Amino acid sequence: MPILVQLIVILGICLAGDLLHRYVGIPIPGNILGMLILLLLLCFKVIKVDHIKETSDFFLKRLPFFFLPPSIGIMVAGDEVMSQWPLLLILCIALTVVTMAATGWTVQLLAHKRKQQNTPSH
Repeated sequence: MPILVQLIVILGICLAGDLLHRYVGIPIPGNILGMLILLLLLCFKVIKVDHIKETSDFFLKRLPFFFLPPSIGIMVAGDEVMSQWPLLLILCIALTVVTMAATGWTVQLLAHKRKQQNTPSH
């Protein structure tokens, strides 16, 4: 599929997410809704990965570039961020612990499930 068509497909899905957020009032940001729509379209094979591969690879290779605006925004609001550093530190530590626990629990659950599937029934 030509790169321009791939770009139109990806931007169209992103626009659909924004429209859902704006006009239907779904309380999830439009860009997240767009990613969920794309995920569903890929899972149900409405869109194949090959249909958007070149454009997706282009964006993924330049992903750090997309972090520049938020990073600059944090630098501009540096005084406000620094005034809240104890709270931010506690949140970072707590969320790291929660993420590690959730990941460990998920791995244990999946390992247990796989072990049950591989064990022959009597």
